[in-house]
Amino acid sequence: MVALAGASAVTACSGDPPKTAGDYCQTISANLDRLNAPAIADTTAIESTAELYRSITSIAPLAVQEEWRTMTSTVEAAAAVDPNDPASVQSVTDMARQSQHAASAISDYTTRICGVTIVTPTTTTIAAPPES
Repeated sequence: MVALAGASAVTACSGDPPKTAGDYCQTISANLDRLNAPAIADTTAIESTAELYRSITSIAPLAVQEEWRTMTSTVEAAAAVDPNDPASVQSVTDMARQSQHAASAISDYTTRICGVTIVTPTTTTIAAPPES
């Protein structure tokens, strides 16, 4: 009982707002268009998408928080990719493929809990720039 009370006190004093499904669902619903068609045409757009993912990660319920971290890391890596460096492109492509399970878990959870669907992205590769 004392341990439970101590844990409650630590949680109450942590300063972090509680992560609730209601807050998560509200944020997802408000940004559903951006989530289903993320802007990834240039580095500024990718950074904006990464910021959205970071904000969702910060409020995501524990059931999908790690998956949101995975997706955020992938988008951040895409923002930093050097399209002229085949190794950099391959690294991000590999990350995108490896994050498919996280994307599916997020989509399934969000559909079940929030009643809205985040489309699971297909894995694509980053095209190398055309040779001059």
